[in-house]
Amino acid sequence: MNTAFSPVTTRFIYYFKGPLPFDVYIQLADDKFTKVYHKQSLHDPEQIYRFENKEVKKLFIANEEKDLYGNFLVLLIDQFNQGSKALDKEKMIDIIKTSLELTYEKIVDKNEELDKSLEGASQQVISALLLIEEDMSAAMEIFRALAGDVQLLKHSYMVAIFSIVLAKKLGFNNKKNLMAVGLGALLHDVGHTRVNGDLFTKSNLTPKEWDDIKDHPHLGLKIIENMKGITSEIRYIILQHHEQHNGRGYPNRLGNSVIFPPAKIVAIADGFCSFVSKAGYRESSCTPEQALTLMKDDVGHYDPEYFDVFTQIIRGKKKA
Repeated sequence: MNTAFSPVTTRFIYYFKGPLPFDVYIQLADDKFTKVYHKQSLHDPEQIYRFENKEVKKLFIANEEKDLYGNFLVLLIDQFNQGSKALDKEKMIDIIKTSLELTYEKIVDKNEELDKSLEGASQQVISALLLIEEDMSAAMEIFRALAGDVQLLKHSYMVAIFSIVLAKKLGFNNKKNLMAVGLGALLHDVGHTRVNGDLFTKSNLTPKEWDDIKDHPHLGLKIIENMKGITSEIRYIILQHHEQHNGRGYPNRLGNSVIFPPAKIVAIADGFCSFVSKAGYRESSCTPEQALTLMKDDVGHYDPEYFDVFTQIIRGKKKA
């Protein structure tokens, strides 16, 4: 049986310090690949440099080792987070984007329309980060805080992508509004960094512990309160993304008519991404269809009109 391969960028291999967790190949012809690094070997930076000088921008891994590649990207994020006081945001974004593509690849499931939408939204999330570059030192501190918890960073980025897809489908096509949705979604859980992380892996919380978690929207506002480029729209998203259509959410038990519409969008994306990703208190993640069912059964939680549109997006039209 022929082995199928997927491309990986040479720069990710170059950045990494330590034994590679998978075999690495170079493509010699359309259907011919040869191994250049064995699993658990150390790469040679000079060889990577020579590859790039010869216009070789991609190496390859076997598709059967894609999960190992996902773990490799997480390790790479950890190395950046621990190894440098001046976190390189562009490199981190590049790695997170690639890591997320592996994640939502499973969600797309031959849904070509959704695949294209997610790809475009990913680029818009990156563009949204430019809104806070006026105050780069503060922006980097926020990014460092999120990067301290790789799963939180990946979740935040993924919520931002799905939020933009839903916002566009709902007619939020103004570029400024889309950027606010993307950045608000990216920062929606930044308050988690001020809460005891062990609480997010517990299945049974005490009332005091639950109150601590419910305070994270306010904590998020405190983190970004002095940042330039953070608009009132972004602040509303951070504060209201756990409010519910039925008025039973937190922190202010707002009803549907007074919840900021982009916050409703982020609430749906947040719920969906939480279900399809494995959490500490769940043994396994849900399929997209299971996630939609659980969200629908939670009657009164999400704006029903927005949720119906989101359901159509996720189910979409499958390729034959």
